[in-house]
Amino acid sequence: MYIYLSKILPLLVLPIGIVIELSLVAYVLLRKNRRTQAAVFLAAAVLVLWVSSMPVVADALLGRLERDYPAVMMSEVPASRCIVVLGGAVEPVQPPRIDIDMGAAVDRVRKAAQLYRAGRGTVIIVTGGNQPWSPFKRTEAEAIKTLLLEWGVPPAAIVLEKASRNTRENALNAFGLMQEQGCGEPLLVTSAAHMRRSVAVFAKLGINVVPVSADVRVVNKPHLTLLDFLPDADALKRTTDATREHIGQWVYKIRGWAP
Repeated sequence: MYIYLSKILPLLVLPIGIVIELSLVAYVLLRKNRRTQAAVFLAAAVLVLWVSSMPVVADALLGRLERDYPAVMMSEVPASRCIVVLGGAVEPVQPPRIDIDMGAAVDRVRKAAQLYRAGRGTVIIVTGGNQPWSPFKRTEAEAIKTLLLEWGVPPAAIVLEKASRNTRENALNAFGLMQEQGCGEPLLVTSAAHMRRSVAVFAKLGINVVPVSADVRVVNKPHLTLLDFLPDADALKRTTDATREHIGQWVYKIRGWAP
């Protein structure tokens, strides 16, 4: 039940959810012939949508998360026994697709392959199952393995964890595999914006990790332009992702899953 609620309830406080809620209130007020109040709520809905879609706002929110654990050069990454890469990066094959669908976070998988080829680890533990409502027959971990094989990682170096559905389960289920492999202090690979919560979850389990961030989405800009203040669909996505991650951090602390 928690998995369902964790995906549904945040929709109420994400930008699109707030816009819909304000619009519904405006509609009800309009039906009651309260035009002034309806106009206020409708204007608020437009304002929320506009602000949430501004690149300058999106980059500020997401950049705040990414700055905690910035990406580092390969030469700065210490060698370790294990590389742990978290799911949330790809989707398995599902008709009419004929190949794996690689999302923006596929940088995580590529980074894990790079670390292995650079000799920074000898085992890659891949975590990633499917949600209960998922239409996929194969798990995400299996799809990630396919990519790792294509990118030069031998089958014997890949260990799969195929049951986890969120960040906490990623850490819990990887814990036993890490003990079996004698990982010690593993390299943890995930998106930069997701790293703070991921490190915290592993720390709660008593596991110290070396964070290796990937999927950095906010880049330095020499100066702002008019376009940074105009609505943009990709900016709305970044704002939504940043808001969801901030909510996730708050929920994990409340539930005692992170310090």
